[in-house]
Amino acid sequence: MTAENTYEEEKAAMIAASEAQRKRVRDHYANAPAQFLAAWKKAVKLIGPEYFQLTGIDNHEEATDKNQIRPDSDAIEQRINVCSVGEGVFIGVVVSFFNDKWGSGICDAFGYHGVGGAANRLDLDELKIVTELMSSHTGW
Repeated sequence: MTAENTYEEEKAAMIAASEAQRKRVRDHYANAPAQFLAAWKKAVKLIGPEYFQLTGIDNHEEATDKNQIRPDSDAIEQRINVCSVGEGVFIGVVVSFFNDKWGSGICDAFGYHGVGGAANRLDLDELKIVTELMSSHTGW
């Protein structure tokens, strides 16, 4: 084997790895909206559908787009005045995907700052939902 063959083999391997990475990223972002919507519906169910505005649908499970299920700011602001710290942090983290300043303000009000602080306050089901939202979020 010559040095030229080794170089060509390494070059081919690097190109193949790069193409595989690009495909993985393309596939991820092609599937991300559906994955985000599925996680968003779980969050809505856990928080309570009554705290969200539905557009063009009767039930949050019917949604085919995240914009059909938007947080109802008035209802959520009333709820966080009477909910537990854990519920408040979860609500804050979830609504931060819709509006990051609003969500972080809710978390701050409960004394939890940043992702790590919030993650320490979430239960396992909430943490799984947030992880799904985070890994599939492509912006609102």
